[in-house]
Amino acid sequence: MATPIARATSKKSEALDPAFLQDWADRNMAAWDAMDGEAVADTCTDDVVWLDPSVPGPMRGRKELIKFVNALATSYPDLKVTRESNPIPSPVEQLGIARYTMTGTLTRLWPYTNLAATGQAMSVRCIDEWRFRDGLLAHNVTIYDCLTTARQLGIVPPPGTVGAKIMSKVQHLRARRLRERAACPACGFQKHNH
Repeated sequence: MATPIARATSKKSEALDPAFLQDWADRNMAAWDAMDGEAVADTCTDDVVWLDPSVPGPMRGRKELIKFVNALATSYPDLKVTRESNPIPSPVEQLGIARYTMTGTLTRLWPYTNLAATGQAMSVRCIDEWRFRDGLLAHNVTIYDCLTTARQLGIVPPPGTVGAKIMSKVQHLRARRLRERAACPACGFQKHNH
């Protein structure tokens, strides 16, 4: 049986090359700077899986990714992605981490969730987890503070406002219905067998 050190050492052969990662990230950033969906997709595998909190589910394949980039360019015409640091390669797998800031103004409908244009701007720190296969991005997970972003864009009202109080009342009504549907008659908690 291999020791933990032997297992970790054997995985080092799968480390992501820092020079490759930097080159790939530069090409990818140039595509985002141009808001060129096809150029972004060209840095990805045909079957890329892309997860972003602004979209209800994973996007699969280059065509869906192109559609996503085009939607961003339409809904946020001033969208700018600014790298915060060089991407960080994993020493044990084909994975890189990127930190960046995304800024833009929601001037048109966001088609994925039917959110109306607010004319409000966002500035949000993001982290992407990139997994590679054969020199191309195969899987992306984007992570950012959705609540703060929604407040900046005027989608969620600021705390302490009338809008926030109304939203809280609606949430309380919805929570009551969810609890009623899930309640166990014997103990009042989630349905289960006693």
